[in-house]
Amino acid sequence: MPTVSQQSATEEYDEAISFMYGLERFGILLGLDNIGSLLNQLGNPEKKFPSVHVAGSNGKGSTSSFVYTVLLECGLEAALYTSPHLNDFRERIRLNGRLISRESLLESIRKVRKIYDPERTTFFEFSTAAAFDCIARENPDIAVIEVGLGGRLDATNTVSPSVTVITDISREHEDYLGVGLAAVAGEKAGIIKERVPLITGAGRAEAWAVIEKTAFEKQAPVRKFGRDFVGIRTGLNKLTYRSTGLILEDLTTAMPGSHQVKNAALAIAVLEELRNQGYNIPDEAIRSGVSRTRFPGRFEILRRQPDVVIDGAHTAEGMRLLKSTIRQVYPGIKPLMLLGMLRDKNYERLIDIIVPIAREVVCVAPQGNRALDPAELASLVRTHCIPVSIAADITEGFHRLLEKASREDVVLATGSLYMIGPVRRACGMQDD
Repeated sequence: MPTVSQQSATEEYDEAISFMYGLERFGILLGLDNIGSLLNQLGNPEKKFPSVHVAGSNGKGSTSSFVYTVLLECGLEAALYTSPHLNDFRERIRLNGRLISRESLLESIRKVRKIYDPERTTFFEFSTAAAFDCIARENPDIAVIEVGLGGRLDATNTVSPSVTVITDISREHEDYLGVGLAAVAGEKAGIIKERVPLITGAGRAEAWAVIEKTAFEKQAPVRKFGRDFVGIRTGLNKLTYRSTGLILEDLTTAMPGSHQVKNAALAIAVLEELRNQGYNIPDEAIRSGVSRTRFPGRFEILRRQPDVVIDGAHTAEGMRLLKSTIRQVYPGIKPLMLLGMLRDKNYERLIDIIVPIAREVVCVAPQGNRALDPAELASLVRTHCIPVSIAADITEGFHRLLEKASREDVVLATGSLYMIGPVRRACGMQDD
């Protein structure tokens, strides 16, 4: 039975997390003035640890996870800051393979709460300030920091990185980042720093031109996927990495799909650069780390027979990659699909890409107040002549499809990152 003090601490923690979620009502306010002021008052924790800063439209989460896992395999003390979380806010801040402790997070929330401006501070600014305070207190050898949105004006663009990374770029969040690939690339390129090495997977000419120009202006050395290094897929979960300075053959990854080969290659290029900067990163640690990397909610197979797959794809490029991976891993099988989307996404385009591969679709509302009405979603699915129904919630929809599935079937849940947590819980998965 918990003591009075333990119960009090739990209540304070729960209240603090609820308080942060309440800041969502201020929405997204791009700019660095607010976060800069917070961090300055905290003693600039973001300057107290070396970092790898990762931006991109697709693959930034997987690439960050690959880098982080290999760093741990090297015996380094490493931190990882990502967003969003699936079930527990602490998933955003990982230290040495574990979630940040409640006590440490609460300590940082208390500090930020004393100094924040209630009229201006957004949820992401507040949580990033708290995260950087947590990380600095732990004094890691290095931290991997994932951009929240865009790059140039993102709250994470206050770190002083040892390496910057821009994965692939596609049109996304154009209400905030500008219309067109060049505009989006310009925002991502905002993380490039003077003379700091850049690793990039930007393949489209329009995006690459912007990144190349920015890097030249800032005298940042650039290594580009396909030119300076490559990842070659040699099997469903196999790849070879080649660069001018390193060849690693017969690598294994737990994350299937040709796009994960590219993400792994980007991560290895980052690790090569860190090695050049003096970090002890043995080849075997790279090999082991790549094979051990898991990224919840990215083609994550939750169970077998029937296979249950969850993927948080929510952009056109992400859906195309998911469609391709389904066909690679499950040739000839049409999945039973649990589909939920947000109304501020290009959902009609996403539906056109992914729904034709389904045998049947159950439409649900992802968690949060931005969910697309399942009835509207279902009406759009019907235009593809696919059997469709609506469920009251994600758990009901998931179990409806699971009951219909044979041992040879595939149940696929997708359409939003906010589908991942509820589906994992419905499947009995717990977070570390």
